[in-house]
Amino acid sequence: MTTHTTRTFPALALAAALIAAPLAASAASGPHAGGMHAHQQAGHSGWRHGDRWLHGLDLSQDQRDQIFKIRHDQEQAVYDQKKALRAAAGALRESGQADTFDEAKARQAADALGQAQGQLALLRTQAMAKIRAVLTPEQRQKLAQRHARKDGMHSQAPRPAAKS
Repeated sequence: MTTHTTRTFPALALAAALIAAPLAASAASGPHAGGMHAHQQAGHSGWRHGDRWLHGLDLSQDQRDQIFKIRHDQEQAVYDQKKALRAAAGALRESGQADTFDEAKARQAADALGQAQGQLALLRTQAMAKIRAVLTPEQRQKLAQRHARKDGMHSQAPRPAAKS
């Protein structure tokens, strides 16, 4: 029994280390490690996933600072809505896995999920409008041209054939 335990422990420790290493690395180098300003000062773009639409607009440092403030001012509200979204999704999932289905409870969870999704969409739209207001007319024109190209590509994309 000692040999089995002696052999198993190092294997478990190695497995735990292999699982924990990427998590620790991503936490240390994640988007909030050092804050967005630290990335900007270090010469990195500091783009968050949702800010890719601003890439290539040659923003001034003042514009970057204003955009950072817009995102920063909204951060708590976004966090709260994402937390509400996770809770509602979990409640909805649990209601579907319950031994007896409670329609009212499931409907309440679904409504809460929809509400949280709607609030997140509204927060994103508000931020986008505030950020667009920071852009110069030339930068907004560049965005409009990008969107027109994307819309053109999507409308020309082949559609899947209907099944007979």
